Amino acid sequence: MKKQLPLKDIRTDGGTQQRDIDDSVVARYAELMKEGNSFEPIDVISDGKSYFLWDGFHRFFATKKRNKNYISAIVEQGTQRKAQELSFGANTRHGFPRQPGTGKSIILKIFADPEWSKKSEVEIAKWVGVTQQYVNKIKKEIELDHTTSCRIDSDSEPKNKVLRSKTINVKRGDSEYEMKKPEKKVLDATGKDIPEHLVEFFERANEFREPVRLLNAMLKTVREGKEAGDRIYRFIKIENLTAEIGNVKRIFRFGMPFSVCCYCGGDEKNDECRACGGSGFVNEMTYKSTPKDLK
Repeated sequence: MKKQLPLKDIRTDGGTQQRDIDDSVVARYAELMKEGNSFEPIDVISDGKSYFLWDGFHRFFATKKRNKNYISAIVEQGTQRKAQELSFGANTRHGFPRQPGTGKSIILKIFADPEWSKKSEVEIAKWVGVTQQYVNKIKKEIELDHTTSCRIDSDSEPKNKVLRSKTINVKRGDSEYEMKKPEKKVLDATGKDIPEHLVEFFERANEFREPVRLLNAMLKTVREGKEAGDRIYRFIKIENLTAEIGNVKRIFRFGMPFSVCCYCGGDEKNDECRACGGSGFVNEMTYKSTPKDLK
């Protein structure tokens, strides 16, 4: 149903805007409106209490810039979630084109939702207006990041520990004798014994986990702020931030000790080892590229 709605009654903070507002586009639309050019009505969903804008944000803000009180809108009944669903497919074929990264940002939201993530890659591609291959690419990135996060974000000490004996001197009264005391030994991610001189480096993994936790917390804060319409985050492009943080997390993953070097066996005196360069350990990528007969 088409009707004139008061701008003040239309909500833009319902998580239905999937790209950042371009102020230059708003200004251009406002000038075109001033010159008498007509624009298509905006699209909103009404839940009986609120009107959630899901398509036409630049038209909405251009109208507001001209200090108008009303705007033409196509109103459908539904929920805020319905408005979010519709917004995922907005601007694929008309209006101001999506900025780079918008499609990825939408797909990430879909896969993060328990219900939406159940849809097939074909359905998601059609919904968002991208190719199935692109959806599959993002899905694989998510799975990789999840694997990395599970390893890097964990606060716990390495779980794969075994016991070994250590001989100590024990005094009982006037007598002194030797006793074997169990001592914890850390294994690498593949279950191999870690030479004593390398244990320190594997146990210092929290030096990688802490900054990654901070990055995750920062991204969560910004994303929630953007979805809530917090003006302070207006000029932050969430899709760019997500991509950059993902790159930084991959850098930490690349530096994180994964296994004792399969080539030199962790020999601390082997500075000429081409795999570890004498560090005695390698990252996950290097380990996975190691020939099976050496693992």
